[in-house]
Amino acid sequence: MMRSRESNKNPGRRLSAMLILAMAGPAIAIDIPIANHGFEDNTVAPGCFAVFLPNAWSVYDPNGIVDQNADAVGGLHPEGGPYFPNAPEGNHVGIVYLGGDIGGGEAGLSQVLGETLLPDQRYTLTVEIGDIASGMGPPPCDVFGFFDLDGFPGYRVQLLAGGVVIAEDDNSLAPLLSDGVFMQTTIEVVIDDDHPQLGQPLEIRLINLNTIDTPQHPGIEVDFDDVRLTRECAKDGDIDNDGSLDATDVALFVDVLVGNDTDAMHVARSDLDCSGSVNGLDVAIMTSRLLGS
Repeated sequence: MMRSRESNKNPGRRLSAMLILAMAGPAIAIDIPIANHGFEDNTVAPGCFAVFLPNAWSVYDPNGIVDQNADAVGGLHPEGGPYFPNAPEGNHVGIVYLGGDIGGGEAGLSQVLGETLLPDQRYTLTVEIGDIASGMGPPPCDVFGFFDLDGFPGYRVQLLAGGVVIAEDDNSLAPLLSDGVFMQTTIEVVIDDDHPQLGQPLEIRLINLNTIDTPQHPGIEVDFDDVRLTRECAKDGDIDNDGSLDATDVALFVDVLVGNDTDAMHVARSDLDCSGSVNGLDVAIMTSRLLGS
C-alpha cells in the first residue's frame, strides 16, 4: 500500500520513467488482406470496360436483377477513355452497371474476408467511389457506342461481421461527386469486448443503390477502387475506467508493467497493443496517448 500511495504522489517521476522506456512508436494499424482489392486481377484494354465477375468478389443481388447484360458487374480500364482521367490505384476499377432495371433495387459486389471480428479494435475501411462520365471509348472500344452516364445512382459501402452490418457509409459523398471524379470514403468503427458479432467472419459490400437521380439523367453506374481495411488496438489507456487519462492511470499502468498490480481488469486495460502481454511496446503507446499524439 505504501508503494501505491507513493506512486500517486509522484506522477511526474513515473511519466519521466515512461518517456525514457518508450523505445518504439505507437501501435501500427494492421492491414487485413482483401483479395483483388484494386480490381487488377482481370485485364481490360485501355479505355474499355468488360462484363465479368471480378476475381475474388461475389455478386450482391438481393433483388435478382444482375443478368450480366443490361445489369452487370465487371471492370473498367479508364486510361485513354472519356470516363475518368485514370484509376485511383493501379489501372483498373470495378463497375456496377444497372441500366436495365433503373430504380429496381440495389446490387453490387461483396467479399467475405479471411479474418473474424476481434474485440477492442478500431476498424477503418477506405474505398474510392467513382461517378463515371458519359462518353464513347476509343477504338476498338467504340463499337459499343456512346454511353449517357450523367447523373449518379448513389452508393453504399458496408462492413459486416457474420452477415450483420457493423458500419457503413450510406451515400455521404453523393452531393460532392461530379462526373469523371473519384472520392475516398472512410468508415471507422470501434468494437468493444462484448460485441455480439465477435468471432464472425468479416465481409465488405460495395453497392450501387440504383436510385433515380433525375428523370433526364437517372444515373446508371457506380465505380469502386482501392478497397482497404485495417485494424488497430483501440484501448485508450484509461486503466481505472473513469473516463479520463490522468496520473492515476499512469501509476496503475506502471504498477502493472513492473508486476506490482495483478488485478485482471488493470492488466487487460494496460495491454494497449492487444498483444496479450504488457511490455515496452505498451509503454510507447501509453506515452503517445499522454502526449496526445
